[in-house]
Amino acid sequence: MNHIYNNMQEINIIKIPEEFGLLVTCPVAEKNYHIQHETAHCLLKHSLQHYAKQNHIIIPEKINLIYQEYGKPSLQDYPDIKFNLSHCDSLAVCLISYYECGVDVEAKRLIRANIVKKIFTTEEQNLLAHSENPDWLFTKIWTLKESYVKAIGRGIGFPMQKVSFLLQEENIICNQKQAKFYQVLLEKYVISICILDK
Repeated sequence: MNHIYNNMQEINIIKIPEEFGLLVTCPVAEKNYHIQHETAHCLLKHSLQHYAKQNHIIIPEKINLIYQEYGKPSLQDYPDIKFNLSHCDSLAVCLISYYECGVDVEAKRLIRANIVKKIFTTEEQNLLAHSENPDWLFTKIWTLKESYVKAIGRGIGFPMQKVSFLLQEENIICNQKQAKFYQVLLEKYVISICILDK
């Protein structure tokens, strides 16, 4: 557990629009999935303490999680505070918000034709076909879709072709009007954030 503690020394608060909440990252030194998962949950505890100070509320060190039908976790004792976690090989992220939310992080990925065919809309496939950097665009759209299905609490079992994106410079246009999106690009990483209107 020392490596997880050491990672907590490198927490970064990422500047995002206030309406989206608090976004916090920390490195993950291990490629082991369970260690990535544990790091993300430790990051949640640190992030909640920071969020509590910002908002002048008290949240105890020990938090109780409950899980919705499809496995999305929430805070049993603080139902108005929403959060979501994500991790990849070397980065963990935590988003805390007053809105139902989802976050996904990925390092830049090579296009996977089977995923494109299965979950990208015709319009999104056309965007990829004409992109100067299709791998980067693939990662951006993939993480947006992931952030949405995590925000609605359905996960990857949701038919992702039902949610489509058009990216125009910094504008993210989605056919799901109850959702708002924001992306952070950090070196080789894409972090996508989704919040849902109450």
